[in-house]
Amino acid sequence: MIEKIPHQPTSAFTLQYPETLSLLQIAAKITAESNNRQVLAELRKGHKFCFHGTWGTAMAFYSWLKKQIQNRYPATDYTSSRIQRERLNSLTENLFLPIKNHKPDLAKAPGNPWLKEFYPGEKEFLLRFTDYLGMNGARQWYEKGIQFPGLNHKVHPFYGTYFPTRTEHLELFDKWLSGEKDNKNAIDMGTGCGVLTFYMLKHGIRNIVATDINPNSLYSLEQDLERTGMQTLVKLMQTSFFDGLENTQPDLIVFNPPWIPMETHTNIDKAMYYYSGFFEDFFKQAYERMPESCRLVIFFSTFARAAGISHEHPVEEELQSCNRFSLKEKFQINIQQKTSPRKDWLSQIRLHEEAELWVLTKKS
Repeated sequence: MIEKIPHQPTSAFTLQYPETLSLLQIAAKITAESNNRQVLAELRKGHKFCFHGTWGTAMAFYSWLKKQIQNRYPATDYTSSRIQRERLNSLTENLFLPIKNHKPDLAKAPGNPWLKEFYPGEKEFLLRFTDYLGMNGARQWYEKGIQFPGLNHKVHPFYGTYFPTRTEHLELFDKWLSGEKDNKNAIDMGTGCGVLTFYMLKHGIRNIVATDINPNSLYSLEQDLERTGMQTLVKLMQTSFFDGLENTQPDLIVFNPPWIPMETHTNIDKAMYYYSGFFEDFFKQAYERMPESCRLVIFFSTFARAAGISHEHPVEEELQSCNRFSLKEKFQINIQQKTSPRKDWLSQIRLHEEAELWVLTKKS
């Protein structure tokens, strides 16, 4: 769960960080002497616990808990893997880490500079253990950066920012842009970490509006634009779909939507899963707002079909059922990403999954 925090790094956006609790709100502790099964029974009742002692104790219990859930709810396909994750999340949301003077108050715990940046006025508080693990993972990506194929610089996603872990659709876009020389004005809708914006900048588009509903994403892109000296070429807007874009006249609109139909709860979820009616809303607004000469590039994946989640394909359905857009071009590529040996079910999905790039124009 995330909430807005009054303090912000230097940015016009109100950033979102994990929520905190007071030390007084949780009395029960997990120590090296705790009985794991007794703690698990209490967690199932909704009781909250705080780790005490060492980081090793916390990690040992967390690893033990994950194994219990994996054994009880084995993941054999996408649906069962979601159930496993939800069951684990329902328990770990009640595990907390004590923070003191912007450091975890456990012996040998790894530090994170974001604790001081995110919570400058709070000296002692509790943070969800899994939120801190996520913060540490995000910090590593942020510091190390991600090298996407075809770009001559890394992208450094800020905390809470979606970034693609697969690159097939990016390679399709890079190749497609290499044959497009007339685009001057573009919209990157739902920019995430901004990687599509950087591909457009690479190919000479010098007037881009990058939008997202997630303020952390826009702040992330803002920082990377400043690192690369291209901040004057991109306007950042926190908005949904075409709201506030009435006065723009783009030659190109790029949209990398979520690919899996499912309810969402966090901004990161909204980058991966779409709600019922999502694409209906988007295509309706796109038809009403797009200039006649503008092209709409949409990325999609057949993951949901390959996984047996849903047979729907929103882009195909729009073209077949509505008389609003024409298909100009379509490109597709097989997914090449290797999966963990422990996820044979995911390997089978990847064998049948394709990444797609659709180029649409508006009918008169």
